[in-house]
Amino acid sequence: MTKLLDRLIIKKTYALSGDLAAFASPLAVVPPREETSGMLLGTDDLGRPVFLNPSSLPNMHGIIVGTTGSGKSTLARHLILEARDLGVSSWVIDPHGERSYARLYSRVLLLGADRINVLDTPGWKSSEFSSELARYIERVYGISGARFVLREILLKCLSRGSLSPLENLSEVPEVKRIYDDLAQIHEDSAPSVEELAASSICFTFPQMSSREFRSLAALLLLMLLQGYRRTLGESHRFEHMVVLEEAHYLAPYLLHLYQQTRKWGYSVIAVTQLPRELDPKLYQLAGFVVALSGPESYVNDISLLFSLTRDERDHILYKPRGAALLVRQGDPRPRKLFLKLRREAFPEA
Repeated sequence: MTKLLDRLIIKKTYALSGDLAAFASPLAVVPPREETSGMLLGTDDLGRPVFLNPSSLPNMHGIIVGTTGSGKSTLARHLILEARDLGVSSWVIDPHGERSYARLYSRVLLLGADRINVLDTPGWKSSEFSSELARYIERVYGISGARFVLREILLKCLSRGSLSPLENLSEVPEVKRIYDDLAQIHEDSAPSVEELAASSICFTFPQMSSREFRSLAALLLLMLLQGYRRTLGESHRFEHMVVLEEAHYLAPYLLHLYQQTRKWGYSVIAVTQLPRELDPKLYQLAGFVVALSGPESYVNDISLLFSLTRDERDHILYKPRGAALLVRQGDPRPRKLFLKLRREAFPEA
């Protein structure tokens, strides 16, 4: 009888194991350590400065995602200015021709009017360069099954130092399109990638140029730089940065590029408003990702990529410009971020 009364009187309290997680260790309630140097982004939800530190990240390849008008390009310009203060040179490849980028550079090249030498390919074997270029041209121009023919034609162009092998086949409509676009980009006496890489440059395009032309020109710039950086040998210093707007158009090439981590001393910052268009592996390979605020459909895409908590979703859902999430490789916890961008980065500055 006594035991029965005890069971009726004594109230037992039950808890799920997850409810006790916060008390498992005193470190569980300690906020994660933040970097104290590098490229300043803003402050976190505790008011601490948040930096991108090139020496701490596995690589400096990055992705900036956000909807139209969310401030992607403004953030990219801020990173250009921050990198400049660290002694890092930069290129921007801007298909929109934004004056806000151009005014940050003393050298601006309008590809299609200004030309570069695309047949001088340091760091590449001719067979390797022609094979890679043919593979991506096939995708860009939507001419499936033409890769091996294109590879042989491009190999002849490289061996002769001339686009004449392509020109000789320009009665074929598909080849003519490629030749016409290459002829607007290449000139034998134009600057080589070695000369271009020695300075900071804004590359832009005529307003009426086709998507294929812009994609081809951007692809060639990235391939040439990739080869040239290899000739300089391995470098774990952050020495050069490329900002690539409309990066989703070159998603397959970026996947290959990001796999080459940091050993060549440069980075590509991919800027896009279409997070679904990038291979999910890119987000895993990138040294950092900044997701800006946006509507529910966009935030749902970001949530799928990073398994956001409700609190993290709410931080960027329909929020004003300046709210963002920062994900750094090797750190599983997205940081809630309030951007503090340099005045010169804004279009109206």
